[in-house]
Amino acid sequence: MSEAEAQLAVDRVARAGARARLDARLAQIRNDLAARSIGGRITDKAKADAMAALEEGTAVARESKGVIAGTVAALLLWTFRAPLLAAFSRLLHKETPGG
Repeated sequence: MSEAEAQLAVDRVARAGARARLDARLAQIRNDLAARSIGGRITDKAKADAMAALEEGTAVARESKGVIAGTVAALLLWTFRAPLLAAFSRLLHKETPGG
């Protein structure tokens, strides 16, 4: 047997081994997909990520109550700025002597 023929035999054995590993992996993937669909996996992953984000947000909110209260107060003041400014203006004009 020549050197090229020997190398060809070694390469064929390696190819056959690689093919067997590939077939085994594909069979495993098919079995996994039969047990649980891709859509189910995506749904489960999305739920887990949402729960993790909610837990993280809750932890941050517990640590930052003052910042959250200040932000809510600022948003309320901004939302009701026109009526508040009008009421403040009326209050100032009532207290002004001669007005």
